[in-house]
Amino acid sequence: MQHDPADLNTDRLLTMSPCQAVCRLDGDGRCAGCGRTAEEIGRWITYSDDEKNTINRRLLREAQESRLTARLSLLWRRFFGPGTAPN
Repeated sequence: MQHDPADLNTDRLLTMSPCQAVCRLDGDGRCAGCGRTAEEIGRWITYSDDEKNTINRRLLREAQESRLTARLSLLWRRFFGPGTAPN
């Protein structure tokens, strides 16, 4: 059964926890699963819907940028060979 995206309550989606049950902080202090900081994870239940929405929108934007960077890196290696990097 397919759902019409227009039927989705985007306000509700953007306030849901982005937790992926990975819960491991990387070298930048961000969760490897969801991208939140330790502070954001710890305070999530105390945040207002507006604060959660702001964090989730940032995470979505960062995920899109990360995918673009990974794609460009793959294309670069394909055209210029492994072990090369753009200047």
